[in-house]
Amino acid sequence: MKTRICSLHLIIYIGIILFSTSCENEIPYTPAHSEPQLIMNALLDAGEAENYVYLNLSGTHGLSHVEEATVNLYVNGKLVEKAEELPPLKPIGSLDMVYDPNAPLNNLPEIAKRKKFRITTPLKAGEQICLEAIAENGKYHTTAEVTVPYPVSSIQIDTCLIPIRVYSGWETHRQFKITLQDRPNEKNYYRLDIWNDIAVHGQYDSRIDTVLYARETAIINREDVILTDGNPSSSEDDEDDFFGSYIENKYNVFTDDRFSDATCTLKVYTQLYHNYNLWLYNVTRRSKSITVRLLSISEAEFRYLKALNTLESGNYEEALMEPVMIPSNVKGGLGFVGISSETRITMQLPDEIIDNENLPPYTQ
Repeated sequence: MKTRICSLHLIIYIGIILFSTSCENEIPYTPAHSEPQLIMNALLDAGEAENYVYLNLSGTHGLSHVEEATVNLYVNGKLVEKAEELPPLKPIGSLDMVYDPNAPLNNLPEIAKRKKFRITTPLKAGEQICLEAIAENGKYHTTAEVTVPYPVSSIQIDTCLIPIRVYSGWETHRQFKITLQDRPNEKNYYRLDIWNDIAVHGQYDSRIDTVLYARETAIINREDVILTDGNPSSSEDDEDDFFGSYIENKYNVFTDDRFSDATCTLKVYTQLYHNYNLWLYNVTRRSKSITVRLLSISEAEFRYLKALNTLESGNYEEALMEPVMIPSNVKGGLGFVGISSETRITMQLPDEIIDNENLPPYTQ
């Protein structure tokens, strides 16, 4: 008994010493730059007809918007496009506006005031890309250079419907098994992206026939060894982490460490999106397509998205965990510019026809 008491006293003493030391040696955060800097962010996709570049100004107390700016695109050292500036977003009301068009508008947040530019030049694998942003009559000048990666040659997809365990119980999901061949003789970085594109046909306010569109991108990857970095689990309950150390791979990024120069098969799930109405009444039809995209990305973009995985995780505790460093490849300012090359397969599902004849108005 005496030994146990002494051990307890020792543990308490060590704890007090460590706590006091950590408090006394706390380093105050001092921003490296007190003057605003131009922030340029863009995740370009060589497979898309349009790409977007966003500009903001940094500040000690938060973001601020840019009044005047231009964005230029250089390919292999040649100026090929002056990006088109898109009109600013309008304030968005609350969901109550769906039912009350006279509801007051919310204030537009600063992040929504950022400058948005559209690029339409097709980007090809192997090209050297440079984005240049000039703002406030030349006061700010930033550049970022990236190389378009090469995509994988092809992917194969098998799908089926299967019940899996979720918080609400067992629920049927769509399972995907995606097979790819690693690009040989090089270190590769990838990202998996799945689009569920949904068109809902129904009626809006005053029974006006309307078609609304939505894109859902959530992926359940918990069973896959590669996407969980060797820590798969069989259900969402298994992911509950008492110590809060589990960081979900929200952006589904991975390396070829486990299958270098070989093939691998990823196993993931998505919801079926039944009863997806988008606040429409008397829904008559739902059209759905699924696009599976395997993106080749750079090491810098891989690390950038890994950092976002941590920062956006509900388990990340800034006071208890190591600080997360957000990579930046923008010269003369802040931000990140990345580019990916994709291999995709699109599947069009049969339309879901809904019979409303035996239902009272506005119940479907």
